[in-house]
Amino acid sequence: MNVTKLNDQGIKANTVAAIGFFDGVHKAHQTLIETTINKGRSRGLNTAVITFDKHPKHVLFDIDFYYITPLETKLERLKQFDIDDVYVIEFDKEKASMDPRQFIDTYLRNVRMLVCGFDFTFGHMAKGDVSLLKTYASFETIVIGEQSLDGYKIGSTHIRDLIRGGHVDAIPALMGDYYRIKGTIIKGSQKGRTIEYPTANIDCGEHLIPKRGVYATMSRLDGKWYRSMTSVGFNPTLSGHDYISVESFLFDFNDTIYGKTLETVFIERLRNEEKFDSKDSLKRQIDQDAKDTQAILDKIASQFYD
Repeated sequence: MNVTKLNDQGIKANTVAAIGFFDGVHKAHQTLIETTINKGRSRGLNTAVITFDKHPKHVLFDIDFYYITPLETKLERLKQFDIDDVYVIEFDKEKASMDPRQFIDTYLRNVRMLVCGFDFTFGHMAKGDVSLLKTYASFETIVIGEQSLDGYKIGSTHIRDLIRGGHVDAIPALMGDYYRIKGTIIKGSQKGRTIEYPTANIDCGEHLIPKRGVYATMSRLDGKWYRSMTSVGFNPTLSGHDYISVESFLFDFNDTIYGKTLETVFIERLRNEEKFDSKDSLKRQIDQDAKDTQAILDKIASQFYD
């Protein structure tokens, strides 16, 4: 899979392309991609995904936006598909202000077939839509209808709501995978080791942080998987800091790993974050959390090991 930044040039000739933001690369996105692959194979065309590096809300309103899959993670997930090319449009205010027809003429001029979701919009004020795309005779537009599960539209907004609500166990049904955060391990308060639970603090970057609480997780370090439990929150009993941290305790591990990359996979939420009246009461609860985590991971951990 080739990754190309699109800077005011069209894509490769004779291409069938799926287009969208693809945050999460969830099952509805996967339908677009698989349709693209099937159309490309049947017609002997190059296959591609066209996506964007930044969310429009971040660009247009200058607000921080947190992703299910930041760009690097999104590209990693797209590599799992038999796609020839991924084109990344580096989104900025100038591109956001483009007339929809200018957007088509700039980026889609070599496309033979375009695959998109029914609610795909583009161009200035999101005035471009599937109706406009269908007026172009130079390429065929394939529109994929709404995909749903249990009465809910499968979409990035719904998945973000579930993550913010702590319902990480519901994510695999929508994404085909667990929710993951990958980041550099940074130095924390180091107070977890005082109760025999040293943790690795992750710099979460642009990843969406789940609801505060304690989670059963799996963590990958240096290519190896470890059972883990992860605390998301302010750590009110030991540290009481004024920012939300994501700290993972890796079972059967006790090395110094600052500066390394840790990938944490959220399996199930155990409980809310609490403030305890003493270290002893906190440790008793964490001991119970560890038992609960191991019981949960006993059911699923084998799928992470070779």
